[in-house]
Amino acid sequence: MSNVVEIDERGQIVYKGLLSSKQTAEIDEIINTLKEEIPEIENNLKKQYGSGALYRYYLGKVLGEYLVKYDVSVLERRKFWDEIKKLASQEERKRDEGKNSEVRSFYHQCYELSKLNKNTVEKLSARQWHAILDRVSPREDKRIYQWIEEYPDKIREDDWRTFLKGLNIFLKEKDTSVFEKDELFSIYNSIMLMSQKWRILINEYEKEHPKSEKTRNKTGWSKKYMTKCFYTSREKDCLVNEKICDESFEEIMKP
Repeated sequence: MSNVVEIDERGQIVYKGLLSSKQTAEIDEIINTLKEEIPEIENNLKKQYGSGALYRYYLGKVLGEYLVKYDVSVLERRKFWDEIKKLASQEERKRDEGKNSEVRSFYHQCYELSKLNKNTVEKLSARQWHAILDRVSPREDKRIYQWIEEYPDKIREDDWRTFLKGLNIFLKEKDTSVFEKDELFSIYNSIMLMSQKWRILINEYEKEHPKSEKTRNKTGWSKKYMTKCFYTSREKDCLVNEKICDESFEEIMKP
């Protein structure tokens, strides 16, 4: 279907190429089926799971079935997701998903989640999954999903935001495929340690220095802190540990 249908700026169907009346009728039948089924599916799942990660996980399972049923190729998926969003769903999704990149599509992210273990999906909130599925670099090495699965606890929202900052710093111009699983997971654990230590140390700092200008731009200073941690760990030729976290924080936050 998707290779012969596009959606114009007004959300109207545009048939591509010279199609027979039978072909257009088949396309219309598929679209009408989606219009009938998608709202009901989304509504039922939302009643059961709210709008959280499990809602997206189970919706992705249904979307996967549609991909097989309608023989949607990998190259056609982004158009298919757009067709569902604009023609079938009654949910209002205002976020700009771009025009070409599939990874920012809401329905693509649901489909990606559905391929993971349910217990893994439950480790993060919908917002947290959204943050990592939007990012190309960590998504290229699928082992981060396995690390999340093996992580012993649910991950706090604030720790996760800081973790992703550290992950971006670490991944800059790096090919993670050179690392064995245990090596890579140890690095991820060290970045999570940095994140948790930042939360603890900055909270203590705010109490001791309530009028400090540095607490007004915690995002910027957290990046400086993590960059310092990585720099020190390279100098000492070891993974980031608690001592490095403490020393790095003290160094960048000193008056």
